[in-house]
Amino acid sequence: LVTENAMIQGFGEEEIEELSMFSLYIGVDFVKIGASVIIMSTIGAIIDTAMAISSPMREMFLHHPSISKKDLFTFGLSIGRDILGTSTNTLFFAFFGGYLALLIWFKDLSYSVGEIVNSKIFSAEMITIFCAGTGVALIIPITALITAYFLVKTRENKEKVI
Repeated sequence: LVTENAMIQGFGEEEIEELSMFSLYIGVDFVKIGASVIIMSTIGAIIDTAMAISSPMREMFLHHPSISKKDLFTFGLSIGRDILGTSTNTLFFAFFGGYLALLIWFKDLSYSVGEIVNSKIFSAEMITIFCAGTGVALIIPITALITAYFLVKTRENKEKVI
């Protein structure tokens, strides 16, 4: 009964043995928990990337206060291109490292590549990596645009006061 209910709840065969001692009737929607994990992982990656772009842009603005909005935006995109590769590697290795034990377990159980790719756990990790990677790629131009806009606007407001 626990095995059947665990399969209905969305757990893979690999997780059922560990869950057999727990009650699955606690009223928690595991799909919502999975979505929350994806959102939190994505937000963490986005915040890290946004800060890594906006901080050097601010420094550039402080050292070259007459820089144009376009040049500042281009500078932000340049930083973003450099950061994109390292952020993608960080995401990949963080998730891969987190599931290394599971991949070893898959190997010990003699799972085929098809069974691994079709497992719910592997699919959830791939979705998380894809969402976080997409978020990182999208946040680069957004951060560069917003940072350039507000830094130049601040300079223009100070010039109006003086």
